[in-house]
Amino acid sequence: MGFVFQFKHGWPIMHPLFDSWGESLTRLKGRKRHCFTAPRRLPVVLSMSHPCLSLLREALQLPTTTRKVFCLLVLPLAFLPFVPPSFGAPVELLVNGNFKNGLEGWRMDGTGFLDGESVRIIREGSLSQTVQRPDLSFYLELSYSVRTELVSKAYFARSVVTFYVIDREKKSSQFTIVGDVFVELGNSDWRDVRLNLRELFRRDVGIHESFQLVALRVSMELGFTTSVPPPSAACFRNISLKRVNPVRILLTKGECAQLSDRTELVVLVTNVGDVDASNLVATLISTPEVVVISGSTTFQRPQLDGGASWHLSWMLIARSSGTHPVTIRVGSDQAEAELSLGVSIPGIPQITTTRTSTMAVERTAEQVVVLFVQIAFLVMAAFLIVAVILPMVQSRRGTEVVYRLRLLRN
Repeated sequence: MGFVFQFKHGWPIMHPLFDSWGESLTRLKGRKRHCFTAPRRLPVVLSMSHPCLSLLREALQLPTTTRKVFCLLVLPLAFLPFVPPSFGAPVELLVNGNFKNGLEGWRMDGTGFLDGESVRIIREGSLSQTVQRPDLSFYLELSYSVRTELVSKAYFARSVVTFYVIDREKKSSQFTIVGDVFVELGNSDWRDVRLNLRELFRRDVGIHESFQLVALRVSMELGFTTSVPPPSAACFRNISLKRVNPVRILLTKGECAQLSDRTELVVLVTNVGDVDASNLVATLISTPEVVVISGSTTFQRPQLDGGASWHLSWMLIARSSGTHPVTIRVGSDQAEAELSLGVSIPGIPQITTTRTSTMAVERTAEQVVVLFVQIAFLVMAAFLIVAVILPMVQSRRGTEVVYRLRLLRN
C-alpha cells in the first residue's frame, strides 16, 4: 500500500493512496476494460511513539534557529525509510520472482505448488502479484520462463497483465492485456519470454501519455476452454518485472564560486532514467566576451549509469563585468539536453590598465636613463674641451719660438 505524508497542525498525516486490490479483483480472460471508484482517502494519524514523530515533537521545542537547522538536517534522514527508491538501472518491481523464499509475495489461486525453483500449476490456476508504488511508469519489461505439459487443445498457458490507471480527468480505470499464449500439445522445454509492456499497452489500448499508472498486476495462468478436460500442467520460473525508463538527461546549475576576477560555473548532469547513457559530450557555448581559462570547453564521458550524476565545472573570465548568457549542451547516443542561464562574471579592465601603466612606467624609466647617459656624456665632453683642449690650444698660440740663422765666415 502506498502513502502520502501531509503536515496538519504541526503533525504528519499519512493518507493511503489505494486499498489492497486483493479480493476485489476478478479473474480476467482476454482484454477487458472496467471502471472502478477509487476508495476514499481516510487520514490516519501515526502513533506518537513512532521515532520519527518523537524527533518532530522534540524539534518543535527547540529555539527557532536550532529548529530550522534540525528540520533541514535530521528530519529528512528520519523519514528516509518511507521514501521508495526511484533510481537504479533497471529497477526490479516484483518480490521473490525466483521463489527462493517459497511463495512469499505471491498469491496462488487454483491448484498449484512450489516445485524446486519454479511453480507448477495443475488443471486450472493462476499465480499473481500486484505492484503498487508511486514511481511506476509504462516503461516496463516482463520476463519469465515457462514449460508446459498440455494433453488437450482445450488448455492454454499464458501471462496476463492488468494496468490500473487514472486518466486526465482523474477517472480510475483498469485494462487487462494478455501477453504470450502457449497451446502446443505435449511436453515442452523451458522457453524464455520477454515482453515490452508499453508496446502491448499501445497496441491494445492506445497511447500511454493520457494515463497515469498507479498499480500493476502480473498473473501466470493455466486454463481451459471446455469443461473438465484431462489434467494438464504448466510451470513458471524466474518471473521478473523491471522498470526500464529511457535515458533522460537533467541539467541543473550548481553553486557558482565568484572570485574577484573570475567565476567558477558548476553544472550537474543527471541521468534520471533507468537505462545507461553512452558516449556523452558536454559543451559550453558562450559569447565572445566570456573566456574559459580552465581548459577545454568540452568534456566527454563514455557512460553514465541510470540515476548517476556527472559534475562539470568551468572557470570563466569576462572582458566586462555583468551577467553573461551561456549555454550548456549535453548529448548522448540516447538523448540530449540543453540549459541556458546567465552567469555573473566580474570584468578585468583593472588588470589591463595595470599592465599598461606598468609598461608605460618601464618605458619612461628607460628613456630617462638614456637621456641621463647622453647628458652626462655631453657634460664630460664639454669638460674635456674646456679643461684640456682649449688650454693646450691657447698655450701653443702664446709662445713663439724664432730661430735665426747666421752665416759664419772663415
